Amino acid sequence: MLLPNNNEIDVDLLSKKIDVIKSRGASNAHITDEGNILSADVDEKEDKNQISESAQTADLIPETFSDRVRLLFSKGISIRRRISLIPVIGSVLIWATSIFRLNSIRHKIALDFDSLRLENQRLQDQIHQNQCVLKDQLLQIENQLRNRHARISAIESLSLQTRVQGLESFSQQVNSGNIERDNRIANLVREIRQIGTQTAPISAHPVSDAKLPRPPEHSNEVVVPGLDGFYLEFEDNFRGTSEDISARLEVYLPYLLQFSNDATATVIDIGCGRGEWLKLLRKNSIQAVGIDMNSAMVDACVEQGLSAQCLDAIHYLRQQPESSLAAITGFHIIEHLPFKVLLSLFDAALRALRPDGVIIFETPNPENLSVGACNFYFDPTHLNPIVPAVAQFMAKQRGFAKAEILRLHPYPDHFKLVEDSELAKRLNAALYGPQDFAVIAWKTNAN
Repeated sequence: MLLPNNNEIDVDLLSKKIDVIKSRGASNAHITDEGNILSADVDEKEDKNQISESAQTADLIPETFSDRVRLLFSKGISIRRRISLIPVIGSVLIWATSIFRLNSIRHKIALDFDSLRLENQRLQDQIHQNQCVLKDQLLQIENQLRNRHARISAIESLSLQTRVQGLESFSQQVNSGNIERDNRIANLVREIRQIGTQTAPISAHPVSDAKLPRPPEHSNEVVVPGLDGFYLEFEDNFRGTSEDISARLEVYLPYLLQFSNDATATVIDIGCGRGEWLKLLRKNSIQAVGIDMNSAMVDACVEQGLSAQCLDAIHYLRQQPESSLAAITGFHIIEHLPFKVLLSLFDAALRALRPDGVIIFETPNPENLSVGACNFYFDPTHLNPIVPAVAQFMAKQRGFAKAEILRLHPYPDHFKLVEDSELAKRLNAALYGPQDFAVIAWKTNAN
């Protein structure tokens, strides 16, 4: 039904609405002023013939009152159509129903708009939150870059010495990871050595020189009267004064100062000689005992109030409680020993040292050609020169966790060639380099 005041009719829109009505099989359609169809409800319980008949009846527009009454009570039409046939009241009810439905539609649309508005607000909040997170991340990146630039600037402003110290500290941190490995290897070596000792013990042959073990009585070696006194006079003539020897030995104090004023820490000096090292240790409050097979040397130490005994060094070390000694030293001793005795000395020292213990053995350096070819043989009791790398290998091989070589006492500069050529540098290194070296080894690698 068209509203009376609707003068302009859109023919195309009306045709589309008619097609929609036909496709739905509706019994009646009511067109509002907005151009929408108020579709009538079709009773689904009626059969198809009744629906067809009602559709045909609905298309008729009654002209008289009797036709309206007849159509009102006919079958197959919807309730909405029946109400529309009632004069005046029907039209009012239809309009009221349309207005009510319009309000419900508006209410639904308002609810939909509220839901969309809430969803939009939620999306806006999420976008704002993401923006805040990105902003914080950008600030963190900027701060990190700023800190890195500051650190680079600080490093560039440091002196060369400070940079070198920093690199050394970093190197120590990197090398600290090797400490545990060195200790584990040393422990395994000791276990293997102990097993080997139990199955095939190494016998230590007595030393035949004047400073260490005397030969047994059944040996065929010639006994020379006054040999002990000979060696004392020999050192006075060729080794240097006691003051010179003491000055040279001071280089080893840093390795033992940790035992200063420690009543439980004892240092054993093998081949103590005239006692220069013992006096230096006493001066620094380090408890020490000298061991020497030369009775004249021991007497010279005792006269100075030093603790010294005339004993076989290896036998003495084997008699000490295991892991009881702080350090074992020997200056110009190991070059007097046969190879097997030297290994036995390393083994006995390792057993007697406590975990933080250290050995220091100084010997002539054959890397210096003058020493290896001539000066080494000044002492007639020297047997064989020991190469520094071999001495370091011996310590590690016998079970010490850490070993290093300290090269000492190069010739004074006035002996060297005053040239800047490569040949002069090589000759100075070969002929006038360090005359002595020390192998320093720790039972446990602690630093």
